[in-house]
Amino acid sequence: MNDLKDIIEEIKSRCDIVDVISDYMQLKSSGSNYTGLCPFHSEKTGSFMVSKSKQIYKCFGCNAGGDVISFVMRYENVDFMEAVKILAKRCGITLQRNISEEEKQKIQEVNKFIEIHTEAARFYFSNLLGTKNPGYEYLKKRGLSDKIIKKFGLGYSLNSWNSLMNYLIAKGYDKTDLVRCGLVTHKTETNKYFDRFRNRVMFPIFNYNGKVIGFGGRVLDDSLPKYLNSPETMVFNKRLNLYGLNISKKSIKDDTLILVEGYMDLISLYQNNIENVVATLGTALTIEQARLIRRFAKNVIISYDSDQAGQNATLRAIDILLQADIKVKILNLKDCKDPDDFIKKYGFEGYKKAIEQSDYYIKYKIDILRKKYDLNNDSQKMSFIEESTLMLKKLKSPIEKDLYAKYLSDLTNISIESIRANIGIKVNSNYNKNNKKYTNVHKKIQQMSKIQDGYLKVEAKFIKLLMENINLRNAVLEDIDSKDFLLEETKEIFNYIIKNKELDKITTDKIKSLNISEEYVKNIENIKIEEINTYTLESTKKIIQQIKRNIIDNEIKLMSSEIKELSSQLELLKKSNSNTKEVDEKIMNLSLEILKKEKIKKDL
Repeated sequence: MNDLKDIIEEIKSRCDIVDVISDYMQLKSSGSNYTGLCPFHSEKTGSFMVSKSKQIYKCFGCNAGGDVISFVMRYENVDFMEAVKILAKRCGITLQRNISEEEKQKIQEVNKFIEIHTEAARFYFSNLLGTKNPGYEYLKKRGLSDKIIKKFGLGYSLNSWNSLMNYLIAKGYDKTDLVRCGLVTHKTETNKYFDRFRNRVMFPIFNYNGKVIGFGGRVLDDSLPKYLNSPETMVFNKRLNLYGLNISKKSIKDDTLILVEGYMDLISLYQNNIENVVATLGTALTIEQARLIRRFAKNVIISYDSDQAGQNATLRAIDILLQADIKVKILNLKDCKDPDDFIKKYGFEGYKKAIEQSDYYIKYKIDILRKKYDLNNDSQKMSFIEESTLMLKKLKSPIEKDLYAKYLSDLTNISIESIRANIGIKVNSNYNKNNKKYTNVHKKIQQMSKIQDGYLKVEAKFIKLLMENINLRNAVLEDIDSKDFLLEETKEIFNYIIKNKELDKITTDKIKSLNISEEYVKNIENIKIEEINTYTLESTKKIIQQIKRNIIDNEIKLMSSEIKELSSQLELLKKSNSNTKEVDEKIMNLSLEILKKEKIKKDL
C-alpha cells in the first residue's frame, strides 16, 4: 500500500463518516440516515444529512456536501493532505510527515489532467450545440432531448485532425500533457500530433465524484472501432469506474442499481425516468467495479443485451457481483436487442414492469443452461439436472434451494423429492404430493400467529406516549414516519402530532375532531398515565421497532394469502393441462419477496 491513492482509499474505508462527523457535531438517527444542524451555516431546523451506506454528507440548506475527507477539510479549514493526515491519525495509519516531491507532483498532475478533460468536454459540448453538425443530428435521431444532452454533457469532436489540440494549446496547456491525457496522439516516426477523437459523438466519462476523467466516442460513419474510449491514464482506468454513477448515485431506490452495457442504453433509460442505472465502459464487469457498486447499493438488476454475447457477459457479471456480496436479478428484454430498443418499444411502464418481474440469478442461470440440452433426451436431461443441482447446492438458504428444486422439478418432470435429496435437503417421508406446489416458505407463514388484534393496541400506546411526553416525542419523531403505521387512524393522529409537536401535551379532546373511530379513542383513553410514565427512550424505541415489524408481518400475510390463491389456480391449471409457467413464476417471486421482508424484519 505504498501508492498515495491506495492509502487514501484505505483511510476512507476505515473512517466511517457517521463516526467522524459525530465527533464534531450531534447527529440523530433518521431511518437509514442521520440528521443534524448544519455546521456550515446557521439554521434552527436540521437540513444536514449523513448517509452511512453511501458514506457522504449533504446539507439541503447550503448545498455543502461530499465525503469524509471533504467534511474534515471544510470543518477544520485545512487543505486536502492535511485532512488526510487528520483522518490517518484517527484510524491508526502512519503517513510520512512530509509528502515526497514525487507525490506532490503526482497530485498536481492529476488535478491538471482533470482540468484538461474538463476543458475538452466544454469544447466538445460547444461543438455539438454551437453549429449544425452530424453529431447533433445523430443524437436527435436516437430520440434524445436537448435537456438530456445537456444533463450528460454530450458533445461532438469535429472532423478535423487538430481542432481540440489547437484549442487546448491556446488555453495554455502543453502538447506533451495532451498526449499523456490520451486526447492527442503522437506518431513518433513522423513527429506528428493529431486529435484522438474525430467526427464522433462524445460521451464525457465522470468519476463518481463528478470529475471528467475520460471520454467515449461513437463513430458517425463506417469507421472502426464503432466506440473508442480514452486510453488508460493517470486519472482514467476502465476497471475502476462506471459510467453514470456520478448522476445515478443520487437516485438509488431500494438499495438497487440497474447495470447496462452502453452509454446510449443508460441515457435512454434515464430520459425515460429510469434513473438508478450505471454502465460498464466497453469492457466486461470487473471486481473493482462491483465493489464500487457495493458502496452505493446492495442489489443489482442486470440489463445487458439479449444476444449471445450479452448472455455470456451477464453470466460473468453474476459471479463477479455475487463475489462482491451483491444480490443479483436479471431483466428479461423479451424480443428486444438492448434496453434502448426495449424502452422505445414498450416505454417507461413496460420497462418498469420488467424491473419488477426480473428473474433471480439462479433461475436465469438454469434457463440459460436449459438451452444447451434437449430435455426430451434422457441422457441430456440427466446432464442438465446434474449441472443445475450443482448450482443449487451452492445456495446457502435452504428455502431458496427448495424453491429452485421445485422449479427444476417442473422443468424436467423429475420428482421434487429426488431433486431435494440430490441437493442435500432432507426429504420428509410424510410429504403430501398433492400439495407439492406449496413451498416451505408458505408452510412457515401458515404457522404465523395472528397479530391483527395487537396492531391497534401497540399503535395506540405509541400515540399516547407522543401525546403525553414532549421529551420522548422530540427524541423519536425522526425515527418513524406515517407510512410505518398500519392503521389509517394512527397515521392521521401522527400527522396531527407532527404539526403540533411544540405543545406540551396533546389531549384526546383535540384528536376527537379528527376522523377517528370511537374504538380508537377509547383505546387511547384506557391506557393509564401511570403506565406511560414508566417508558424511557429505550423502551419507546422498542415500540417503534414493533410497529415497523407489524407492518412487515402484515405485508407477509397478504403475500401468503396471494400464494394460497395462486396455488389453488395452479392445481386447476394442471388438471386442465394448461400452461402453469406464469402462475409458477408469480408464486416463486412472492416467496422470494417474503424472504426479503423477513430479512428486513430480522435486521430491525
